[in-house]
Amino acid sequence: MIKSRLLIAVIFLTLSQAALLLAADKAYLITGLRPTGGGVELILRDLENEGKLLRLVVYDRDRLVDLAAAEEIPATRARQGDILFLGGSGGKATQMIITPGRTVHPKLAASQAEETRVINELSRRLAAESGAKVSAAAETNLERVRRSFLFVLEFALSAPFTAAQERLILESFSPTWWAAKSEEERNVFGQYPQVVAWIMRAGRKELETMRQTLEATTRLWLKESPEADPVVAMIRARLAEHGRTVAAGDPPLTEMAATAFSELYAYSRLLRRDASALPGQLAAADVAGVRGELLRAWPRFSAAEKAQVATAPGLWLVLRTLVVHGDASQRRLALERLVSVTAGESPAPGRPTGNGDDPVGAMFQHNVLMNIQQQTFNQYMWSRGFNYQPATGKMW
Repeated sequence: MIKSRLLIAVIFLTLSQAALLLAADKAYLITGLRPTGGGVELILRDLENEGKLLRLVVYDRDRLVDLAAAEEIPATRARQGDILFLGGSGGKATQMIITPGRTVHPKLAASQAEETRVINELSRRLAAESGAKVSAAAETNLERVRRSFLFVLEFALSAPFTAAQERLILESFSPTWWAAKSEEERNVFGQYPQVVAWIMRAGRKELETMRQTLEATTRLWLKESPEADPVVAMIRARLAEHGRTVAAGDPPLTEMAATAFSELYAYSRLLRRDASALPGQLAAADVAGVRGELLRAWPRFSAAEKAQVATAPGLWLVLRTLVVHGDASQRRLALERLVSVTAGESPAPGRPTGNGDDPVGAMFQHNVLMNIQQQTFNQYMWSRGFNYQPATGKMW
């Protein structure tokens, strides 16, 4: 899978590992992380004074010594729940970290038995306190990692996947797959929720740079991956659909635009039947039904209406991301906008009110999709980088 060293630029600094354990004089529990500028802000709970919270901003260039692995890591790889040790010896600052439940590596513990005992005991105690929550937390974390990886993939390649393609990717990240991964590999994938958070808070200029970097990394991964891998094969096929024309027009209807619009419209209908439904629950038959309506209505669309369909991949990716990754307010607004897509239809799906047999066309006549696009792209800074190019089918 994609390596973290390719995703995040790291400037290496060296720290002496001599007498590291002796240098630690403060211990903190990382209770939260959030992106800030070009770094990550760590929310720390002082383990000596548990009511005291501190904040520390770290960057990729900052280094931590992983006590369990006896190696340096970027400070941005710190995770919620880790124990952070800060201190100094001889005027030199030292930063160390360990995950509760792990023990100090023998290489670092040599000749520092008492310090090692204290750190290992603290690690075991904190792990025991959260032991009852480990299973549920691991399952929740895996779900966040799976969906975050999927979004980063879509964002990097400017290619929203279909519901079936999403399921194929998500099913590949099963609990069995996760359990077989090494600690290092889990750390790599554990960064994806953080990458999603960065994307959703970045400005347009940062977004373009970030997307270009992620695209280059992803395409390198695809190039080096075996063709027999079903996920890799599916992604390659999806990329081939970028500029494939389904119907002529100005702009033309591309395969990607037709698929995105059909899923967006079908999901709106699904939400009217089940307000708790997620995009991944879309039925292929419902999407195919909307696609048929779109193709029948396409010849009668104006250039402005065709241009609205052309922006569907970007809009669908944004709204779907807000439903899955957004906070409560973002999710509510996204769902309201999605439901409004089919506001002109009667309760029976596919049966419009007073517009003949063309519910899709009726939606355009009332500028519903255009209004949603304006509201969405104006409200969420991270979505402003989506600029559709009809000739290629790309959103950037």
